[in-house]
Amino acid sequence: MGVEAKTKASFPTKSRKSSLVDQVPTDILRFVFKRLSFIDLVQAKAVCSSWNLLVEEFVSRMPWLMLPSKEEVEGGDGTDVNNNGYSGFLNPGENQVYSLKTISKEFRESCCIGSSNGWLVFLEEKAVPFLFNPFKQIKIQLPSVDLLLGLLKMERNMEGQYELDYFKHSRFGFSFCNKQQVRQCFIQKAILTGEPDCNNKNYGLILLCNEGEEIAYHESGDSYWTMLDVSHPPYQDIISHKNYLYALSEQNTVEVWDVQGGCVMKKFDIDPPFPEKSLAKGKSFGDLCTNRFYLVESCEDLLLVVRYIGYSVDWDGTLVHEADLLTDHCTHPKVCPYRTCLFHVYKLDFIAQKWVEMESLGDRALFLGGNQSVSVSTQSFPNCEGNSIYFTDDFWEKMEEDYLYGGHDMGIYNLKDESVKPIYEFYSDKIQPPPCWIIPQAMLGA
Repeated sequence: MGVEAKTKASFPTKSRKSSLVDQVPTDILRFVFKRLSFIDLVQAKAVCSSWNLLVEEFVSRMPWLMLPSKEEVEGGDGTDVNNNGYSGFLNPGENQVYSLKTISKEFRESCCIGSSNGWLVFLEEKAVPFLFNPFKQIKIQLPSVDLLLGLLKMERNMEGQYELDYFKHSRFGFSFCNKQQVRQCFIQKAILTGEPDCNNKNYGLILLCNEGEEIAYHESGDSYWTMLDVSHPPYQDIISHKNYLYALSEQNTVEVWDVQGGCVMKKFDIDPPFPEKSLAKGKSFGDLCTNRFYLVESCEDLLLVVRYIGYSVDWDGTLVHEADLLTDHCTHPKVCPYRTCLFHVYKLDFIAQKWVEMESLGDRALFLGGNQSVSVSTQSFPNCEGNSIYFTDDFWEKMEEDYLYGGHDMGIYNLKDESVKPIYEFYSDKIQPPPCWIIPQAMLGA
């Protein structure tokens, strides 16, 4: 599976032999490569093996937005999207889409259940997950999660749906589900600890699963999954940082686990009160909005991000009451489906055990959605906007409510003026599978 720009530039499979170009000093090459566009970098990779290796430092440090086919999204009426698959990546800095030259069956038909440290996590039928690194073309098979999910059978039919059969104790009763329902009910997030291909070092994969009620851990080299003995389910989000797992419960408790060396051990709980500002804002919105919560590590701080999603909004972002939509006196010329309208950001004061509001992110940008929540420095990426939140749609509960929309709620939110602008626009509000960020490990410390 290779990557191809719309301009037909592509990653080469072989490097041309060269003599003089190999002798160009590395410092000079780095100086030049920093100023090249992505397409120019791709072409530079084909010059010789030394250039190919050096360019990897720059290519792998760019954020990507994984996208479905624009033709598939805009060509249908939204009633048959289960067979849609990811087909390329958007480089937001250049506003350039790079398409996959070839798309394997398993990549297209499998359900993406997470993105972490530059790797994508997919779930094949029969509940078998695998890791895939699109930058290095590496696939790693993982043990089945059928027992974790309480599944006797998970098979994909011709319509793209999964046929399910359960153990008796399963909480779910439906016989069929699609990719978004897999995320809603079975696996909400998948994150990595470590880098799977980094000098054969150990790594782990952590799953938030079963409607946030359970957390499972797999250590590389093992053939099984370990269920953590959690204390405050259900959970809103999980992140991993420096061999620690942080799990945010629905009651705002943060559980901290040591996952170093494959030995998962509970360390302590943090119980800060929920921020008053967000509590008051939620009350003022009433039933017009819902919340999603994220944990993010940024510059050694632990952040809490509160995302407000309006169930119905008009063109200027004003929240609309459902009752107004049913009357003849509704003055809203166009009503949009659910859409993000506001973010609040806090950092944790570990000593005082309270959330402190952050009025600015400075030169940092946050990337939120179905991926592991991360923070990056915009100093390393001139085209990335500081004091902003790049977000994609992870409102799994609503994505399948209507065939006209779902997967559409993505944009760039400016924390200073509370404005939202688009990342990439489709001429459809039904975008399946939903776009997802993939952010290489090299970016996370920047």
